[in-house]
Parts: sequence; C-alpha cells; structure tokens
Amino acid sequence: MKKFVGKISIILALAVLGSSAGAAVASAAVAPRGAARGVTTVTLNQGTINAVVGLGLTPAPVSPGVLGMDGADLKAAFPIVGNMKAGLVKHTGGLSLTAGSTVLALTNYTIDTGKGVLTAMATLNGSEVGRIVLFKLGAAPSQTGCAATASLALSSDAAGALTAIFGAPDLTGAPFGTACVAPR
Repeated sequence: MKKFVGKISIILALAVLGSSAGAAVASAAVAPRGAARGVTTVTLNQGTINAVVGLGLTPAPVSPGVLGMDGADLKAAFPIVGNMKAGLVKHTGGLSLTAGSTVLALTNYTIDTGKGVLTAMATLNGSEVGRIVLFKLGAAPSQTGCAATASLALSSDAAGALTAIFGAPDLTGAPFGTACVAPR
C-alpha cells in the first residue's frame, strides 16, 4: 500500500507539472537545437522523490531540462553544453522545487569528475543565491549508451538549504538517483 501511495504521489506531482513532463524522457527529447553535446539522464530514486513530494514540495523541470516517466522510472534529463575540459561536464536546464510561493531553482549543473561532485546554480524566488554543491558522486554500475555513470547523494550543503528554505529534515546523503552521461 505504501509503495502504491508513493507512485500516486509521483503521478500527481507530474500532473501538476503540465503536459511537457508527461512525455517519455529520451535523448532526442532533450537535445536542444544548436550546441548540445549530448545529454545526462538521471533515473530518480523513488524513495527520495516520495519524501520530497511528502514534504509538500512540487518538483518541476526548468527548460530545456525535462522530467517525466520512462516506463516505470521517473527520469530527468539535461543537455550537455560547452566543451568538456578538465573533467568538467556542463549542462543547461535544471529542476525547481516549489512550496506555496517559494521556488528554489537549481540549474546549469556542472559535473566535476576531479572533485567527485555535481554543482548547481541556485536561485530562490528569482534571486540568484550562487553555485552550491548539490550532489556527491559515487560508483554506479555501467549502463549501455553511457560514457560514464554515477550515483548521486544529496550533499550537506544542499540538505542544509532544503532545511533552511522549506523546513525539510536533514536529508544529507539521501540517494537522489543514478546519472548516465552520454556525450556525443
């Protein structure tokens, strides 16, 4: 029953996101016109997403990022942009979390393979906060079509921000999902 309620929460959250989120996530769906150099797709951890939705937070994609169901999996995908130099993989788009009139947008992700982190530009209610360490990268099984894979665990900085902004419990280390980096 608990698993069923969790899936219903995700479906309801996606319904709120609008018709663009309902589309299946695929590389072609997120590749913008122009300078995209591939895509990073994240298969989201349903337990963590259930916890986020259970806190009254509504996740939404920030274009050109997308969020949607791919079969039974909830996935988010973000175009890779720029040249991949010095172990940095830069992205455009992102995700936002909304509760009432409070909106936290996390965009322009950068994977830093040297430091083992994923950073994001944080914006709160339209005002830029700055770049934060969003996730710590960990080992993940390789996947077909991925040049690299990594598990994503919520950093203490990000967890602290969720607590300060939304009153969330300490989610440091919560498994967010598994990233598949597929440059072209």
